[in-house]
Amino acid sequence: MRILLIGATENEQIPQALRRDHILFDHIPLPGAEPLLCPEGLYDVAVLLTDRAGKAAAQQLTALLPSLREDGMSVPLLVVAAHLSARDRILVLDAGADDVLTQPFLIGELLARIRALSRRSPVLQPRLLQAGDLSLDRGHCILTGPKGDVRLSCKELQLVELFLLHTGQVLPRETLRQKVWGIDSESAYNAIEVYLSLVRRKLRTIGSDAQIHAERGVGYYIEA
Repeated sequence: MRILLIGATENEQIPQALRRDHILFDHIPLPGAEPLLCPEGLYDVAVLLTDRAGKAAAQQLTALLPSLREDGMSVPLLVVAAHLSARDRILVLDAGADDVLTQPFLIGELLARIRALSRRSPVLQPRLLQAGDLSLDRGHCILTGPKGDVRLSCKELQLVELFLLHTGQVLPRETLRQKVWGIDSESAYNAIEVYLSLVRRKLRTIGSDAQIHAERGVGYYIEA
């Protein structure tokens, strides 16, 4: 899962909790005059954070949310703000938010709401993915083959997940970069090769017949 954090991130607990839960994220400030760049299909959920509270937060959010939707943001949107009244929450939801979480809150509740919103995706993906002789347990980061299983790092998990969700389909390098390293990462192209080598090694370790191939000048695909 990859989410987009928009706005203030003074609460360092949020990024820490996302990393601990193996949720990838990118962070951008609140959009100004420039339109928000949110590539289609890159994010599962967007979380909008404001450093204002109460009525001031509601006014800021109700002015901002319609423009986010106009900029093409179609992913579920969770708003996190402080001390919103019931009337304020109604205004924010009517302005375009899919859910509202008012501070103070438990980090566990924030993660649960993110997971709940991610399930609104048109295609709900199962926890276990299978292709050929491979089985991927996305919840425990375990890849299983004929000769056993191996634990995957976060980025290895994201790569294998993409390949198994699109078996036989060539995935462009740019798609891998954005999905695994994020839209702002400029140094990911060399890292793609490094992590693909690590994944290939783990495929051999578990005795899988699956192979990751390169389509010259286009991208990569898995033959399982």
